[in-house]
Amino acid sequence: MGIRNKKDSTLFTAFHVLLLLAVAVVLIISLKFDAGLQIAPLYEGGEVTLDSSWTLYEGDLLIDENISLPYKISGSVRGRTFSVSRTLPQSLPNGNTSFSVETNLSTLKILLDGRAIYSFSGDSTPWGKPVLGGGFVHFVRLPEGAAGQEISMVMQSYSSSPFAGSIQAPVLGTRSDQLLYQLRELPSLAFGFLFLFTGIVCVLTSLALKRGKERNSVWHFGWLEIALGLWVSTQSCTRLIIIRNPVLPLNFSYIALFMLPFILVRYVRSSYTVINRLLRPFIVVSDLFLLAYAGGGIAQYLGLFGFSDMLLYGGMGLVLFLIMLFVVLLVDFIRGNRELLSFLLAIGVLFLTVLAEESLLLMSIVLENADILHGGMSLCGVILLTHSARVVAKGRKTDIREKMLLDLAFTDSLTGMSNRTAYEQRIEELAAANGFTAVTGVLMIDVNDLKQINDSLGHAMGDKVLQAAAIKITELVPEESTVYRIGGDEFMVFIPSVTNEQLSLLGSLIESQSPAVDGYRYSMACGMSLYRRERVKPITDVIAEADTAMYSCKARMKQSRA
Repeated sequence: MGIRNKKDSTLFTAFHVLLLLAVAVVLIISLKFDAGLQIAPLYEGGEVTLDSSWTLYEGDLLIDENISLPYKISGSVRGRTFSVSRTLPQSLPNGNTSFSVETNLSTLKILLDGRAIYSFSGDSTPWGKPVLGGGFVHFVRLPEGAAGQEISMVMQSYSSSPFAGSIQAPVLGTRSDQLLYQLRELPSLAFGFLFLFTGIVCVLTSLALKRGKERNSVWHFGWLEIALGLWVSTQSCTRLIIIRNPVLPLNFSYIALFMLPFILVRYVRSSYTVINRLLRPFIVVSDLFLLAYAGGGIAQYLGLFGFSDMLLYGGMGLVLFLIMLFVVLLVDFIRGNRELLSFLLAIGVLFLTVLAEESLLLMSIVLENADILHGGMSLCGVILLTHSARVVAKGRKTDIREKMLLDLAFTDSLTGMSNRTAYEQRIEELAAANGFTAVTGVLMIDVNDLKQINDSLGHAMGDKVLQAAAIKITELVPEESTVYRIGGDEFMVFIPSVTNEQLSLLGSLIESQSPAVDGYRYSMACGMSLYRRERVKPITDVIAEADTAMYSCKARMKQSRA
């Protein structure tokens, strides 16, 4: 039978291999045939970047001619109005051309031969001015006959941010071409969603863990990933393809920036053993980041300055915060705190990827997206998650060890029942229940003639009788009962939610037993009492009644044998 099954299993595997090969062949044939179909692609690749021959004005004053975009205006641009103009090509990419430009300025007007065809302003928002600090893409449909006409972009900023004076090169093409062109940032979006998903899963998972270091470590790691996910995803094409309001995601990037120090220092405190005095300054500074965010909101509302004005300083503050935290923990590591290795390694990876990105920029190598940085963030997250997993595993081992020790402390080594220590703890719980304990039946059980068994048949036989008695009592009492061995031959049973009648029947059943151990038959005496919800008597008096009843039963059984 075994050989036949093995043969059948081999044939089964071979069949599926042939089936999968057939599927692969059909797919290859389908791709080859369908590749010859003449269908217009969604992306035509016909976009044209207008990056040269621009003229820059401030108001009516000529500033510079024949400039190339992107262009950085020097000095503060807050409250100043700039415009750049040039002539559109004589032939546009297609008959349905859209004009798109990315800007972080607060207002934008597009003029065609002096005639306004597009206008954007944030003055109508409740904040008074829009919260702009990252790239914001405007899409403008060019009217018929726009080819060869002069196009102008008029911009005004309410921000003092150094980034506000940057003018990007516009792109001509169909709306679908321009959107697909923006999707070159799709890897960033994928990284952002990966961070968000990981963070949400970790936050939810932490709720199922025991309170303490394990839960705190996974909890703070989850929020760290969520903050990174908000930052990365809102700096990508999310603004164009997921949320219809392209400005709204920028709010999430700002709060992520200012929350990162707060979350990071608490992750370190909950996941590593670090002297409090080393982390205390960083905790204070992380609180200042939150105050800065709240204060920035108030300042934005009052029109003093905006979040975009804080972007550079917030970013520089975050980098400085990370460097100082790294240095302080590195010193602690050198002094012997080897547990910090994983955190230092994670931050070191992050620093290296930032350095790699900056080095490429210095070599004039511009990447389509920050894949190197995001890859570094991912590796950093893997290292920290691995450490959090070790924290959880260590906590579980400690719990198991503590449970084993607790079980040993509260378990009778001979019978496996709860011992007198556990019994006394239960008495204290019942005494402190203040009337909220359910009705509890109390059985006091004694193994008859145990001393005689030990003297005549030996202690080994006496131990066997006690073990057998413990098993028999457990079989007879209700499943929810708790059985304790409180002395040499005495057992105590607590039975919840029982009546006097049920308790009497159970006592009679125990008294009637005459089980045998290695041919020797033994019996058990039983006394009972009821601990009522009304607390007519304290638990100690109820136990004393059961004990008295048990001795009466023992004497009665001895008399009946005489």
